[in-house]
Amino acid sequence: MTVGTGVGRSSQQVQSLANGLVKSILHYKGDVNILFGSELSKNTVKYMEEIYQKRENSPFNYDFVTLQDVDRFEECFQKIRQVIKEYSDYEVIIDYTSGTKTMTMSAAIASVLYHKDLTLVSGERGDNGLVSMHTEEIKTQSLYSAYDEILMDKMKEAFNNYRYDSALSFLDEMVNVDKRESYQNLIQAYNYWDKFNHEAAFELIKNIDMPIDTSNKEFIGMLINSRDFKEYYHLADLLNNSKRRFMEGKYDDALARLYRAVEFISQTRLKMEYGIDTSDVELELVPDFAREQYSRKEKSGKITIGLREGYKLLRQLGDDIGSSYFQDKRFIDLLNKRNRSILAHGFTPVTDENLDELEELRDKVMYFASLLYSEIDDLMKKAEFMKI
Repeated sequence: MTVGTGVGRSSQQVQSLANGLVKSILHYKGDVNILFGSELSKNTVKYMEEIYQKRENSPFNYDFVTLQDVDRFEECFQKIRQVIKEYSDYEVIIDYTSGTKTMTMSAAIASVLYHKDLTLVSGERGDNGLVSMHTEEIKTQSLYSAYDEILMDKMKEAFNNYRYDSALSFLDEMVNVDKRESYQNLIQAYNYWDKFNHEAAFELIKNIDMPIDTSNKEFIGMLINSRDFKEYYHLADLLNNSKRRFMEGKYDDALARLYRAVEFISQTRLKMEYGIDTSDVELELVPDFAREQYSRKEKSGKITIGLREGYKLLRQLGDDIGSSYFQDKRFIDLLNKRNRSILAHGFTPVTDENLDELEELRDKVMYFASLLYSEIDDLMKKAEFMKI
């Protein structure tokens, strides 16, 4: 409770203030009463003790926290904040009926930030502006509901910018929110999806009882359940993930995903068109003239090939993707620069100064993705994460 000195400080005015404050204390019957005020406020407290003793026939027990400067926000707020933290295991109710504007503002802000009920004593006021005796009533203010609205806005902003852990933290801070579990499942679903945990994401998405982007729901369902086109869905998802990392400014992450997409394009083409698995190449599927060179790559009974060798094999098979790859010297040069990234084999980060090259690489990857599957753009649009 913040304790003021009474308007005008006449005995009648101070007594009127003290009477209202005691009514609040008797109403809530707190285990602990903590009063905040200046040295001058102790005169009000003296009247409070007298009124309380008279009404309850017992001494008024309280702790008094002295404020040296009642108009200095930092002091007022920090001392109120310290007491709230000290009594973190208690239900804390803050009364801001009296005190300087700075004291009451500090109490109100503390109630918002720490989700504590705020209360004041009101009633009919006479010509002198004082609350008339026996007209006092307790009014509770739930200011933290306004803070919940702010947190809701922050949660939505975080979700829409792919910061799902932050969105969950904002949701946890809210006191009262409709469909809390639904929001939690929605955020966690996209958090899983963003981390390529598609099965866990789909289990949440298909059971969420709130509006959700139907294209997203359809896409992730097909990604998991499709047999014939699963690789195309994975590629669209990978490319979108790279795009999200780029929008977040995580350029090295975006680059790493683009590189993986380039590798995946050749792997998918070899598998779907020629039945060749790059992690275990069967020699009989390789052109006759190239079998000897691939047989020399055999280790532990398996023939494994990497990105460049995958495109080389495609060219040997007469595939247009393989031919296009080796004809595009700039594409190869950009991929080689990727190897100097800190997420590859070097220590050179992608910065704003070489974003043009990253965007150029992204455009080229999109071109090769379209050679693999002409409708890749449509799939990517279906996989664009929804906003709330």
